[in-house]
Amino acid sequence: MTYIIETMKFPVDNFLGMLLYVILFMSVAALLVGIPFHFIPYQVPYAIKNAVIGSAVFIGILVWWMLIF
Repeated sequence: MTYIIETMKFPVDNFLGMLLYVILFMSVAALLVGIPFHFIPYQVPYAIKNAVIGSAVFIGILVWWMLIF
């Protein structure tokens, strides 16, 4: 656990820190968009849900890229 905390302090220096941050950003982006879709009263088509969640994850990766470098 200490190794993971140390790698996240300076993520640009190592691959594990960068990987942990991108997984964190993608997870948060998918949850922030996916959870409201679960509680919308009307049915949204499955393809639209996937497209919106996928674009949110892509935007999360772009934000990660801008923050990390």
